[in-house]
Amino acid sequence: MKTSTPPKIKAIIFDLGGVIAHGGYLGFIKNYCAECFTPAGKKKILELERQVNLAQISERQFYLEIDKLFHVHMKPKIMHDQIVKGMKQNKTLVKFIPKLKPSKVALFSNSLGRIAAEVLKKQHLSGKQFFDRIFLSTKLHLAKPDKAAYEYVLGQLKVKPSEAIMVDDRVENILPARRIGMNGIVFKNTAQFARELKKYQLV
Repeated sequence: MKTSTPPKIKAIIFDLGGVIAHGGYLGFIKNYCAECFTPAGKKKILELERQVNLAQISERQFYLEIDKLFHVHMKPKIMHDQIVKGMKQNKTLVKFIPKLKPSKVALFSNSLGRIAAEVLKKQHLSGKQFFDRIFLSTKLHLAKPDKAAYEYVLGQLKVKPSEAIMVDDRVENILPARRIGMNGIVFKNTAQFARELKKYQLV
C-alpha cells in the first residue's frame, strides 16, 4: 500500500494579529465595543475594517466612525495607543519561526492604518531573521480574504499556491486561500501549529 507524499512547501505566510501577536485590536473591541458583536454591529464593523484595511478610509476616520456608530467615546489617538499597547508578540511562535528556514517566511496582515508596521517595529519583529517579506494590506490596497490578495503575495514570493501555507486565526481567511489551491492552517496556538506542520515537507 502506497503512502501519500507530504506536500512540498516553499513558503509559509503568517497573519499578524491573533497569530504572531496577541491582544490589541480584538481585545480593544471586546473591552470597549460590546455592540460590535451583535449581528448588526458585526456587519457594520466588518465593513469599516475592510475600508480601513484597503486604505479607502484613514485610520483616524475608522476610529471616528467607531465612536459615532458604537458610542465608544474615545479620541482616535487613544484608541490607536490602546490597540498598539495591547499587542504582544507570541513568544513561543516567534522562537519557532527561525526553524522554518530555508523555506520562505512571510507576513501578510490586514492592517488598521500604520498599526501593523508600528507593532512589528515595537515588538522587534521587522528583521529579516523573522520574515523574508512583509505584506500589509494598506500598502498593497489588497486585503484578505480576496483572491487577488493571495495571488499577489504568491507572485511576489515566486511560489505556486500548492507550495504555500497560509497561517491565520480566522477560518474565513483560510477557506479562500484553500480555494485557490493554497494549504491553510487555522492557528490556535504554537503547539497545535507545530503538529499540523508535520503534515508537510518544508523545502
